[in-house]
Amino acid sequence: MVPDDEPADRYPEASRRTYFAEERTLLAWWRTGIAAAAVALGVGGLVPHLSGLPRTRFLALGAGYGALALFFVIGGTIRAARSHRALAQGSYAALPTGVMAAVAAYVSALVVLTVVALF
Repeated sequence: MVPDDEPADRYPEASRRTYFAEERTLLAWWRTGIAAAAVALGVGGLVPHLSGLPRTRFLALGAGYGALALFFVIGGTIRAARSHRALAQGSYAALPTGVMAAVAAYVSALVVLTVVALF
């Protein structure tokens, strides 16, 4: 999708290199999702077991990191499909600013809540 304020011919036909970069980006989304799933397991299961702290708050945090993991895997896949379609059309699909802001706020909240739960 070409932004309204840019000419449609600004983006030339995508090269094979561009498509390979798109694939690497999808894999990065998935790696981030796997890392968030590992954090979910650690925070939800390992931390309360090793620390002796109440398990309930860590289970909730683990679920929050699990939701983040799903977002990265599913959202990254959707993003890759939109990017691939835009590249094939000679266009560009920008990641909406609202999505970036929402994810930044969600991750920030998880980090703060994790630190608070530990102390």
